[in-house]
Amino acid sequence: MYIKSGNKVIEERIKEKVGGYRQQIIDTLCDLVAIPTVNPPGRSYQQCVDYLSKKLKNWGFKHRLIAVPNNNYPRFSIIGFHGRGERSLLFHGHYDVVPEFSSGQFKPRIQGNRLYGRGSSDMKGGLVALLFALLAIKECGLKLKGRIAFSFVPDEESGGRLGTQYLIQSGLLSRPSLGMLMPEPTSGVIWSANKGALTFKVEVKGKSAHVGLEHEGENAFEQMVEIAHSLLELKKIIRRRKTEMPINPLEASRSVMLIGGESGSGVSFNVVPDRAFFTIDRRINPEESLDEAKEELICLLEKHKKRGVEMEVKIVQEGESSAADKKAPLASTLKEAIRDVTQKIPHFELCPGLVEIRFFNRRRIPGFAYGPGLLEVSHGAAEYVRISDILNCAKIYSLTAARLLK
Repeated sequence: MYIKSGNKVIEERIKEKVGGYRQQIIDTLCDLVAIPTVNPPGRSYQQCVDYLSKKLKNWGFKHRLIAVPNNNYPRFSIIGFHGRGERSLLFHGHYDVVPEFSSGQFKPRIQGNRLYGRGSSDMKGGLVALLFALLAIKECGLKLKGRIAFSFVPDEESGGRLGTQYLIQSGLLSRPSLGMLMPEPTSGVIWSANKGALTFKVEVKGKSAHVGLEHEGENAFEQMVEIAHSLLELKKIIRRRKTEMPINPLEASRSVMLIGGESGSGVSFNVVPDRAFFTIDRRINPEESLDEAKEELICLLEKHKKRGVEMEVKIVQEGESSAADKKAPLASTLKEAIRDVTQKIPHFELCPGLVEIRFFNRRRIPGFAYGPGLLEVSHGAAEYVRISDILNCAKIYSLTAARLLK
């Protein structure tokens, strides 16, 4: 699906235009990394969307701000478009980041071709690539037969309920006829499918007592350990389940249950703990059912309740697995654009985690993720993105949109 004849000249102009944005791209990413949009709880969201909105306004892009009240941490999304017509492609990205290891992660630094900082890989580097792809198309004067819609959202890192899910359920996000593209750090592959996710927070309740009168208390920690022991037995069964879909590394084909990603108990070493809590995070292969995975965990926890353990179980997030149609025009066009820019042929793979293509795939809108950054460094203490990868992705997104809306 190539643009032919005179439009090839425009494609080369787009590539040159993106190359000329190099310093602006670096400066913009440094600015975004310095805004600590940590989720949870949802800090600095207003500051971030104000920054993005000002840039879009200066560039002449029509957009609007959507606010969702949420106690002390309201949620904000930006939606907009460029061009006009029924045919549309959606550029979609999130600006929230996972909690930092240290405050230094919000002080971006450049070392050679790498830009370090929290969110540089997941996914502010990709967000910047989307922004400058839009700018390149606009400044090259490309006449689109259709439009590029864009949405920048919060809360992806916690399930997307007040971000993408809210926009779709409220009818604020129009249905993109050609599909959705988002710049997750995919390590050079295209994610056309994703695993499901189910996260529980379990709080066990006991009774406090002085250590010298331990017999008068009920040790919530010890009860929690018994629950965890039975979960470890279940984990052995869960890990035997594998997906047949392509995924890298191969070990990631197994179903996942992470126990104790967050945990804690008590108030002091010399007091019987009256409470203990921990999390259970299930990552569910497409061959599994979210409802069955939920029932499996609930049944196990109910057995402990029946033997007298008092506990409160809260579902933190849940999302179903999904898969896009790899024969969709967006799939082939994106693959060709990646090959043209990087000289590499990308593979379609299953994302080992939960990703927002699911909101679109499950509505039969083909959703694909491809972006700068490496999954293995995202969320880490030394998170970084290669500057050259951001430039390449900006070119790829521009060419994909240009070819689809030729």
